[in-house]
Amino acid sequence: MLNIQNFSKFFVLATFVATLSSCAEEEQNRLLSYEKGTYLGVADQSLSDEQVRKLMARADIQRAY
Repeated sequence: MLNIQNFSKFFVLATFVATLSSCAEEEQNRLLSYEKGTYLGVADQSLSDEQVRKLMARADIQRAY
């Protein structure tokens, strides 16, 4: 049977372990405040003329009508 002192030690240890495991590295320094209707991430790279041409050719092949 657990007494109050053992329960307190267990609770503190469980809280400490849960706190350490909840801080994932990929979640640190992420954006937490958002502006409605505005993309705040890194800008995409534009496609080269060759990439645009290949995408247009592929779309022409997939056209069903």
